[in-house]
Amino acid sequence: MQRKLLSALLAVMIILSSALFSSCGGESDYPVSFDEVTIQQEPERIVVLSKNLADIISTMGYDVKMVGRSDEVTQKGLQVVPSVGSAQSPSAASIDEVKAEVVFSDAQGLDPSAEKAIKAKKIPIIKLDTAATPKQVRGIYKRTARILEGNVTGKKAGAESYDKLSETLKSVRDAAVSESDIIKTIAYLYMEDGVLKTFNQNTWGSTMLGLTGATNVFKSADTDVVDIKALALSNPDFIFCADKETQAYLSSQKDLKKLSALKTSFILPYDEITMQGNTALSVLEDMLKKMYPEEFSS
Repeated sequence: MQRKLLSALLAVMIILSSALFSSCGGESDYPVSFDEVTIQQEPERIVVLSKNLADIISTMGYDVKMVGRSDEVTQKGLQVVPSVGSAQSPSAASIDEVKAEVVFSDAQGLDPSAEKAIKAKKIPIIKLDTAATPKQVRGIYKRTARILEGNVTGKKAGAESYDKLSETLKSVRDAAVSESDIIKTIAYLYMEDGVLKTFNQNTWGSTMLGLTGATNVFKSADTDVVDIKALALSNPDFIFCADKETQAYLSSQKDLKKLSALKTSFILPYDEITMQGNTALSVLEDMLKKMYPEEFSS
């Protein structure tokens, strides 16, 4: 599997890179209206406060427009862009100083006082909800690209970019599962307000788990809250945890003492597995390397 997986990863990254940049260009259609905001012409200078939106914008090739970012935007290649403060409370003065034409933020991630200060500078703010399902992620791509390149050209470019990313991720999955008829099982666990949770149903996180070629044991669960006994009964082959806190909680549960995968569980931060741009490729590669280290050894 080593050569097939590595070759697939390299090939699809090259295909993805060339395809995404070729999708941009052409004449844009403005003005663009989004909620209560109207963009009169194609913005050339943008500030991105959301790490995930930055990932998506970079994947579509629009990162060349970024003149500012929040401290939370830590992806390689984007750290050269000057910071304007935190995602929740950015500096309106810094955003104005870089002559931003549009600010992108998570829908619930911006402090009201910071939002008021930015609007006082007459800089429009585009707030986008976090996408939960693959279909919603595709919608975020289209809406973001529409702001950045127009109603027709941008919307088409956004859809094409997401489709290319999706096809690429599936190519890596196909390379992994083609090596064996034995289907492995997997689970991702994290703590939220003291409650153990997972990715279930048609979520982006569950999609990422499935792209490893393994089956998410909670894929069909009705809730994202984890039942400890159900976890013990499912006995997944691989367990990924958001952090050490999650690992410690699992280790403290008597019902999980016989869970073999718990002894070799891996840490994968929540804000990485939930990335919906090019970072998803490197995250998937990292997951496969942890699951099958012998196949990636030199």
